[in-house]
Amino acid sequence: MTSFECKGVLVDFPYEPYEVQKKYIEKVLECLQNGHNGVLESPTGTGKTLSLLCSSLAWLLAKKAAIQANRMLPTESNTISMSVNTAAGVDKNPSSAWNGVIRPPRIIYGSRTHTQLNQVMKELRRTNYKHMKVGIIGSRDQLCIHPEVMKESTSSVKIALCRAKVSTRTCQFYNNVELKSQEAFVENGIADIEDLVNKGKKFNCCPYYGSRELQKDVDILFTPYNYIIDPRTRKAQDIQFSDDVIILDEGHNVEKMCEESCSVDISSTDIALCIDAVTDVMKQLYDEKNTEFSAEPIQLKPREFSDDDICVLKALFLEIEKVIDGIELTNSTNDKKMEGSYVFKLLQGADITPSNMSKFISFLNSVTMYMSSANSNAPHQAKEACLYKFQQFLECVLQSLGTNMDPKNTDKYFRTYIQLEQSKYKTKNDTVKLKELKKGKTLNFWCFSPGFGMRDLLDRNVHCIILTSGTLSPLAATISEIGIPVKVQLQNAHVIKNNQVCVSVIKSGPSNKPLICNYSSRNNSDFLISLGQTLVNFSRIIPGGTLVFFPSYPFLDQCVNHWQGCNIWASITKNKVSIFVEPKNKDVLNIVIDEYYNAIQENKGAMLLAVYRGKVSEGLDFSDWKARAVIILGLPYPPYQDPRVVMKREYLDEMRKENSECLSGQEWYKLEAIKAVNQAMGRVIRHIGDWGSIIFCDERYASFNIKSQLSVWLQPHIKIYDQFSLAYRENVKFFKNSGATMPSAVLFSNASFDEPAQATVLRSIESVKRKALEDDTIKLYESYCDKNEKIIEKKSTLASSSSSNSILEFVDIFEEQTIINTISESQPLKVDVTSDLKPLVKKRKLKIIPNKIECPKKIIVDSTNNTVVNYMKNVRTVLKEKDTYDNFVSILKKYILEKNCDELIERLDKLFPIKTQEIINILLGLKDFFNCESNSQFLNYCTQLKEEHDVDFNKFYETPILY
Repeated sequence: MTSFECKGVLVDFPYEPYEVQKKYIEKVLECLQNGHNGVLESPTGTGKTLSLLCSSLAWLLAKKAAIQANRMLPTESNTISMSVNTAAGVDKNPSSAWNGVIRPPRIIYGSRTHTQLNQVMKELRRTNYKHMKVGIIGSRDQLCIHPEVMKESTSSVKIALCRAKVSTRTCQFYNNVELKSQEAFVENGIADIEDLVNKGKKFNCCPYYGSRELQKDVDILFTPYNYIIDPRTRKAQDIQFSDDVIILDEGHNVEKMCEESCSVDISSTDIALCIDAVTDVMKQLYDEKNTEFSAEPIQLKPREFSDDDICVLKALFLEIEKVIDGIELTNSTNDKKMEGSYVFKLLQGADITPSNMSKFISFLNSVTMYMSSANSNAPHQAKEACLYKFQQFLECVLQSLGTNMDPKNTDKYFRTYIQLEQSKYKTKNDTVKLKELKKGKTLNFWCFSPGFGMRDLLDRNVHCIILTSGTLSPLAATISEIGIPVKVQLQNAHVIKNNQVCVSVIKSGPSNKPLICNYSSRNNSDFLISLGQTLVNFSRIIPGGTLVFFPSYPFLDQCVNHWQGCNIWASITKNKVSIFVEPKNKDVLNIVIDEYYNAIQENKGAMLLAVYRGKVSEGLDFSDWKARAVIILGLPYPPYQDPRVVMKREYLDEMRKENSECLSGQEWYKLEAIKAVNQAMGRVIRHIGDWGSIIFCDERYASFNIKSQLSVWLQPHIKIYDQFSLAYRENVKFFKNSGATMPSAVLFSNASFDEPAQATVLRSIESVKRKALEDDTIKLYESYCDKNEKIIEKKSTLASSSSSNSILEFVDIFEEQTIINTISESQPLKVDVTSDLKPLVKKRKLKIIPNKIECPKKIIVDSTNNTVVNYMKNVRTVLKEKDTYDNFVSILKKYILEKNCDELIERLDKLFPIKTQEIINILLGLKDFFNCESNSQFLNYCTQLKEEHDVDFNKFYETPILY
């Protein structure tokens, strides 16, 4: 542990902080001391989490000390009092005092998921602040331990059933909260969700309500940030602020979360189920009234409404159904776009207005709780869930008025969209599709301003809001979208060195076809093959894991099907790389990720095909060998014709007319793609000792407009390549140098992302090449020990011959018995390979035990023959098309007859008008097989090729190949 002072605050840190961490801590303290909002970007791997925790909790201790000092030593001239007050900063909200005593604020720490929060709490345990009071908020899905509630499949039904049991005091776990919550959940440690559940079961006490009771007394409260942003969830969780600090970590999704939390929809089917639900309640009430005539009296359920109330409710739903069905849609598009306040006009047709909406919401809540206690069969639960959904619909519509209940807010930030109702159905391939229902309609109430939710949060008596992430670029656009005053900004540099990352923008594939992954090119077979060739080549040189990101699931499926139909997929697997595809079902994802990790752990290569904005793009661990490269395909723009996207662009263009600093619709559309790309490429560098390559396979990334919007730390490393071979060669050098020199972490190390890694190299590029050489040795041995005596005799003659036409004689032999890539089944070799898959400690042992084959003594296997074998293997690998190969052989035969080197060169140039890297190597290879008379002339031709294309034949491994 080390301590240092920053802006008058003593900060304890687990190790000597990097300079970028000190800058980050300084900016956090500036926000806290002055009560200013901040937007802070610090790349993944710079120790952002530790910096955030240590700085905020150090300030909180200073704030507590200032409050205590002011109580005991109120004199302003007191030196101690002045010192601690300087460290604590301003008291922004004196109203947080109770009976004249100022309460210390809390740190409300929000992240996107509980998985990310668990990682944050793990980091907190490493600090000197682990003694502070910690709380965590979870949902019923995670914290409820009542078996009857947990067996339900949907969250809405779980909520209704839980609330019913709580209100009727029929949940034994809830009944013990007041008695046992202190004993069960207050401890001197940091308890995460799993710990709370275990304690709840041990003490027979509800973790959900128990943790809620204690949240007001903690120093730092961890919660998914949708619990902070969503007004309905905030109300349900009873989260109230009192000069608290709001930290939104991993905040690159906050804008979208703000919009979605204030948006809602309701369909004709939902209203119909609400009518059925109310009808069921009416029947239940009728049965209760006639209970004295029943042989077995029905137990009366507690309720807070009368029979007349339920009759009025049904009449209202019938009127709402009539109003929605009566909406006229545009004939050409079958939809209707309206201002936000249009929804009030619709509801007014059913006598629901802003003045009585709160009462109506409370009434619906009572009916839902009554239904939960009355019945629990599946059809009943579906109807009950629709009642709860309509209740949420009304809550969202009411909240659109803002704290001042002004309808102008609804028109300013919201839009209403009505469309034909769509039903989901599954195809034979288990893909979900939408089908329009001719009669039903869906009423969408969409928020298009993240600032509406952020301003609502800011007005809730908070000290300040800190939005932070590794990917907030471009910062100006993010600040414009969130719509709150931001006085503190930071775009941090990275802690890695230049030799730890290689960033390539590749404008064309191995076949020189342009790489433009847009909508029009996705159905182009040549483009898909070129894209596949690119992956095949990089699979040869990238050690460990490779992540490949696609713009969408349909395009991912299209590529997979196309590559499996040709030899692309097989070629990747031949490079000893296992291929995995991100599933659409999140429940299956963990299985796929485990298999991906296992493939890497077994010292094999692995390639994971994923989509932007999916589970793989954030929240999972891809440090070190789990991702040595990220390959970026295309730009993931939102669906161009999606109604919500269209209306968002129209909304922003309207706002731009009023305020020129607002984003335009087109700017927002482009930035959505860039943000997804920034998040995806952040998977490769996870800590100061990590290293890897980022490869952009789309020429559009070479443009300044797009390149300038990528993460600031990445931009200085970007290199643009017009030719694929140059980018390929650069990556070969990078992996070769990094694999040999970088102190990379061992696979699946438990070391923190934030600590400097100290470990050994697992698998360098040299070890990959060495293994390939050993495999080739086995294959060549089999080639020479062929059972065909005729071929052996020809090989013997070839080996002892020095004539100028020896290569052509070998060509004839090669046509009779092609050298294959697998060991012959007729004469298998017994191969005993002992390999230590751990970091290189011992040399790999290779023992070849050949079968007993009687070869003529006259056979001679010399270096000449080895050269011919290797050369022809390369020729057959490159010239896949039979016509091209036959023409090449024919040209060589004509040269033998004519002995005309000029004609040879002319014919070769005609056969290969476009000389790719691999074609040049074939031509250079011919120089070793010409007689002395023509050798000098052909050598001049080769020298010219070398100068024009800057190649080296001795580096054939580093040359990309076509498949």
